[in-house]
Amino acid sequence: MAIIGRQTIITSPDNSIGLDAILADYCSTFGNNCIRKKESALTDSDYAKDILMVGILSDFKKWTQLKTSITRIANGFIINNKIFKDRSDGFVYVDTNRIIIGGNSLKAVKDAQLALTGGHDIVIVQNGKITWFGNKKDNTHFNWFNLQGLKESNYYKKSSELFSAIFISKTFKDTIDYPKLNKALKSYTQQFLSIYKLKMPTKKISWFLHSNMNEYGTMSGMFGLTCPGNNSAGFSIRGEIHTNGFDTGLVKHEYSHFLFDNAIPQDNNPAFFVEGCVEYVTNLNDKDLYNKRLKVARKFRDTLNYADLIINNRDFYGQYSSENYSICGVFVKYIIDKFGVEAFKAYCLADNRKVKTKDIFKIDFDTLVDNYKVWLDMQ
Repeated sequence: MAIIGRQTIITSPDNSIGLDAILADYCSTFGNNCIRKKESALTDSDYAKDILMVGILSDFKKWTQLKTSITRIANGFIINNKIFKDRSDGFVYVDTNRIIIGGNSLKAVKDAQLALTGGHDIVIVQNGKITWFGNKKDNTHFNWFNLQGLKESNYYKKSSELFSAIFISKTFKDTIDYPKLNKALKSYTQQFLSIYKLKMPTKKISWFLHSNMNEYGTMSGMFGLTCPGNNSAGFSIRGEIHTNGFDTGLVKHEYSHFLFDNAIPQDNNPAFFVEGCVEYVTNLNDKDLYNKRLKVARKFRDTLNYADLIINNRDFYGQYSSENYSICGVFVKYIIDKFGVEAFKAYCLADNRKVKTKDIFKIDFDTLVDNYKVWLDMQ
């Protein structure tokens, strides 16, 4: 990942479709160091420069010039002498001056892109889940591990009414009162689904309970990029909930994401609402916490960049993430109080919130924010 911070060519095969948003996001991350080119525009000298390439493997016309440890074959690829020909198979390859995100289909490429954290030289995704990951052994091979195999060997499996299974790290020593946990989660789930008028998902999610941050980062497939929640870190990803340690509130929070995201996918939903829909319910169940959060919302009433957070989906997880977590649930309460739950869900699904604000709420975005500030002062 050393190329971040250096001038980098961000490119894709000429006939790539459906990758514009991913490429634009990377170019935004690189800022002035981003050089956009299509594959056909790359010169021989460009291949000696820093390159971030994204695309369906069969679309590449000059694959050999990328000089990777990945062999392309008909309808697939080979890594470590292992053949990957399923359409769901994808990979992330990281070298000193290369990041290549590829796969056997557009979905596989997108799954692989979500698996890029920079923690390893190679990461393989299959059926939406990370399987193999590791680092270079020599010019053609990798030392790698199978993440799904590690889960089977290093975790106990326990049946559950709400989860497809609970996997507990063999190093986790605390005692959990499972009947009490199940009762608390069932009650909370009924409340959450009722508030948002949602149906219980037919497919269950797994829960992985880890005993330390190293397990949490590795087994969630986030590797070096873990949530800064210290002993209460949690994450919902790839059909799994991961928590470092055990806390009922933490499990409720992550389970809420599963319930809401099942009906309202995160594809267009900004983090401000992804987290806000959960924090709204948390506030309903804790009036003291809500009152504290109101104070934070009032403090940042006139300085918060609402357009970046809601329209552009930027800067939620950053310097002011703690404040944003406090404010997002308050803002969601404003929308639900004034416009109703169905309007809020429609707004979460909107592909262009600046335009859809007027369609859904009958006012423009600036007026929506101004009215929020008035509402906030009245709380």
